[in-house]
Amino acid sequence: MSYVRQTRLGVSKKIVRYVIIALLFVLISTASFVFLSNRTGTMIENNNTASKEQNMMNVVRANRNIQAGEIADAIKFEVVAVPAELVPSGALSSVMQLQNKRVSVEISHKEILLQGDLVEAGDWYEDGDRLIEHTFQDGTIPLTVEVGSIVDIKLFRVKSQDNVVITKTVVIGKAEQTLSFYLNETEQENIKEASTEGQLFLVQYLDKSQGASIATYKPSYSQGNKAMEMKASYNFEDRNMSGGE
Repeated sequence: MSYVRQTRLGVSKKIVRYVIIALLFVLISTASFVFLSNRTGTMIENNNTASKEQNMMNVVRANRNIQAGEIADAIKFEVVAVPAELVPSGALSSVMQLQNKRVSVEISHKEILLQGDLVEAGDWYEDGDRLIEHTFQDGTIPLTVEVGSIVDIKLFRVKSQDNVVITKTVVIGKAEQTLSFYLNETEQENIKEASTEGQLFLVQYLDKSQGASIATYKPSYSQGNKAMEMKASYNFEDRNMSGGE
């Protein structure tokens, strides 16, 4: 009987040992699975994050509303990361690209700034320029002309060649048929006089790199003055030739 008990006890110990070993194996396997799953999940998440970061691009956008003609100061803009597929062609990526530039169109708050929205600071206006508004007749403004467009202002007269009154100027404001420009004193006088001699109309440049037209318009009053000067000169010469006083 003693032998039988010892044999049963030995069998029970072996069973307990096998159970413990089995439990340890299960625990180790489970722990390994959890660890590998977490590691794999972390790697996938990191890869997804890296992929998303790779598909992001920095763009410059306005942090306030900006009017056409304003200097493109860096404080008026911010750099943000946006998905690459949402970045428009010509978008700026650094505020360093704003140096010595002026905004040529109206920019809304949070609007992405494009290279085509900028002009050289000195191209916009000169010290002697003043803000001038002019209302044009229907059909004289191309449909594509907007704030920031570069145009010539020309004069149409019946049976006469179209003269260029104002050459390569920027539209800085538009309200239906009324446009605003920065013009110097001579240009201001010319557009005022030309509007009394015929119909003014606009011709738009394709881009700012195109060379400026030659201003060919001469106001009628200046031509009249020139004719009077020539007549006075002829009279003076005639008097000298005839011996008159």
